[in-house]
Amino acid sequence: MKALVLGASGATGKLVVQQLVKKNIKVRAVVRESAIIPGQISNDKSIEIIKGNINDFEIAKIKELVKDCDCVICCLGHNISLKGILGPPHKLVSNTVARILEALQSGNQNSKFVLMSTTAYTNRKIGEVNTPGEKVIFSLLKILLPPHKDNMLAANHLVNKLSSETNIEWVAVRPDSLFDEEEVTEYEIHTKKTRSPIFNPGKTSRINVSHFMVELITNDKLWQVWKHRTPVIYNKE
Repeated sequence: MKALVLGASGATGKLVVQQLVKKNIKVRAVVRESAIIPGQISNDKSIEIIKGNINDFEIAKIKELVKDCDCVICCLGHNISLKGILGPPHKLVSNTVARILEALQSGNQNSKFVLMSTTAYTNRKIGEVNTPGEKVIFSLLKILLPPHKDNMLAANHLVNKLSSETNIEWVAVRPDSLFDEEEVTEYEIHTKKTRSPIFNPGKTSRINVSHFMVELITNDKLWQVWKHRTPVIYNKE
């Protein structure tokens, strides 16, 4: 098995790469040109590193990236800086998701696609609704924070635009209030949000998110449970 990891130098992406290597899965990792890559990743012969800003890649390059990969895990996000939050590209995640899916469909590959999303995304197809207070805040975030709107568009592309009849199976994993932790701990997976991401947020460690995403692509029974769905992951309290 070979996995393509987008955003592999990010806080969660690099943990995904490490989890994949532990399971003896070959990795093609896409990282920013300016990324500082840990030695344990750069020196591992089972990891192929592709440097560049994926938003600038032509579709032919995207097709080469997904070629011979059994799955794609997208951990893309905007830099936590003024330029990263307010500056271009405003649709880094959603545009990349659309082009990756286009490349997979054009190659007629039977692939698994896993997106790291967020509990800020409300899946109306399964009956999730926002409270009046949440609606106000989320509306403001869409206007004031381009990365929030970008994340919503990316998840919507999977939920509302990608037909279940295509050759691509997908899962959008929704963590809440990400934080760093050294080891994998117990966590809970829910079909819907069980708490408000605004007024009563839960917590999810990045390493637990990476563990769950890798388990999804390596455990077929687990994949069958969650494919074409948007599971929510919280650390167990």
